[in-house]
Amino acid sequence: MHSSTDLIESRQNPALKRVRGIAAGKEKGTLLLEGSRLVTDAIGAKATLEIILLDERTDPHALLEAGANPEIMRWVKAGLLDGTGGVLSTPGVIALGAPPPEIELSSLQPGPQDLLLVACGISDPGNLGALARAAEAAGARALVQVAGGVSPWNVRALRGSMGSLLRLPVVCGAEAGEVAQALTAQGWKSVAAATREGQPLGEFDWSGPRALWVSGETSGDPECFAEFDQVTIPMAGQVESLNVTVAGALLLFAAGRVGGS
Repeated sequence: MHSSTDLIESRQNPALKRVRGIAAGKEKGTLLLEGSRLVTDAIGAKATLEIILLDERTDPHALLEAGANPEIMRWVKAGLLDGTGGVLSTPGVIALGAPPPEIELSSLQPGPQDLLLVACGISDPGNLGALARAAEAAGARALVQVAGGVSPWNVRALRGSMGSLLRLPVVCGAEAGEVAQALTAQGWKSVAAATREGQPLGEFDWSGPRALWVSGETSGDPECFAEFDQVTIPMAGQVESLNVTVAGALLLFAAGRVGGS
């Protein structure tokens, strides 16, 4: 599959050092993709890949079938990819590249029953990735990441999303008030997940184009939440709240957009 002169045999190789730097957060705006599944998802999402590093034991057939450019493939001595990215054991494939193009907030003109997820104050990358995965599974049209949260291109967010952040259209960077104003002007009906005092989930009216706002680990909800419809998940016992990903998934599926319904 490769000649000995093409094989990367040192952990000090510039490409491997760059991967470690990106995994450590030292380089922003570059995708770090671990495993064939994420790399093929990125190819499908039209992301521009710079380099694909493959453990010498890895079969590249699936990547080539997905449209990977063989000219950017580099082979790496067995075991050298271990611990280079975000996981200890090698996934066999690591790629670097530019994120897929983000969409503009102004492009989110709603259909009659469209669903949108707005992530506000989500600072944990694993939570954002899981929310994106739930949003795609529930039939959401796009994900809006409000300014101040973790980047959707964070390596842990990408890994947690199982490719959803590469397939789901993403808008990020706008302040909460700006997002709320724009969505209202476009005809979206915003609803905020409230820990208590909202309308019970079983009674909530999800009809029409809905923008579901979920807030995370930062303290306090933005002022615009007070203007939204509020929905609460009833809980038994002494439980005060649910993890944001659990609550978000329950609400997304309650909205009933799966299969275009």
